[in-house]
Amino acid sequence: MSELQLRELEPVGLEVRGLEPEIPLKEEVCQQLRELFDEHSVLVFPDLDIDGEFQRYLCCTLIGVPCGDGQTDQDAPDAPERSRLQLVSNKESRGLAPYGRLMFHCDSMWAETVQPVISLYGVEVEQPSVPTLFVSMGDAWDTLPDRLRRRVEGLEARHGHEHTYANRGGDADVIDAYFEDSVWTTDPVASPHPRTGRTRLYVSEQMTMDICGLPTEENEELLRELFAHLYRPEQILEHHWRQHDLVVWDNTAVQHARRTVGLDGPTRTLRKVTGPMTFSTATVPQPSFSKAR
Repeated sequence: MSELQLRELEPVGLEVRGLEPEIPLKEEVCQQLRELFDEHSVLVFPDLDIDGEFQRYLCCTLIGVPCGDGQTDQDAPDAPERSRLQLVSNKESRGLAPYGRLMFHCDSMWAETVQPVISLYGVEVEQPSVPTLFVSMGDAWDTLPDRLRRRVEGLEARHGHEHTYANRGGDADVIDAYFEDSVWTTDPVASPHPRTGRTRLYVSEQMTMDICGLPTEENEELLRELFAHLYRPEQILEHHWRQHDLVVWDNTAVQHARRTVGLDGPTRTLRKVTGPMTFSTATVPQPSFSKAR
């Protein structure tokens, strides 16, 4: 067994080389990877030759669950089309998020149980490629000024989608999601990580609708201050994609975003594989996507 070569990324994440993509991985490797995942939240595996089966196996392994437990089967014949597609691409037919900019968010932040782990794999990547951005919610809470910490302790925020919810991005490149029905949930702003217990600053510019109980003007002013702290440039990891890169991240510890991708730009086709979910297909809201209006 070859030893993993590790390199810390700044300000969050870890580069991992030397992984032998076999199923199953040796238990000592699994344990090491789980510990690294909980500590660093984003694992980057450069130049890894893998298929979708191993990608999904690794996602489940990192959170210590079998690949069939409590999830909507994304490959089942009756699964939603958007679940089977699994390509984020500006060139492939019906690729997910084919163009535009994505603001910082956690996938399924509207759900009672948020998607625990997400991965993207560089299937076909031409240069220059638009990077994926990551920011740590735990680091943001740890460095939050005392004045803001006192303001938000004990408060809850509402995350999701409503027809009346305005595009907070403020430009036409932002991708908006529109659901037939409103969907949202509430969580403490100072929210413990579901697995490690670490306190997170749990608000996002794309998904957080409001902080419960605050007047509109005070709500937006407070969220602006929290976002300014959370998305400080020095706190953002940029991953610049190359072919055969695999990036796996803890969707409950970090938020991700993307700069603007163009349909006429370099090919950017990434295979998206996630971990288990605990809701059934029937409860998954079906969005349509368009640029902000």
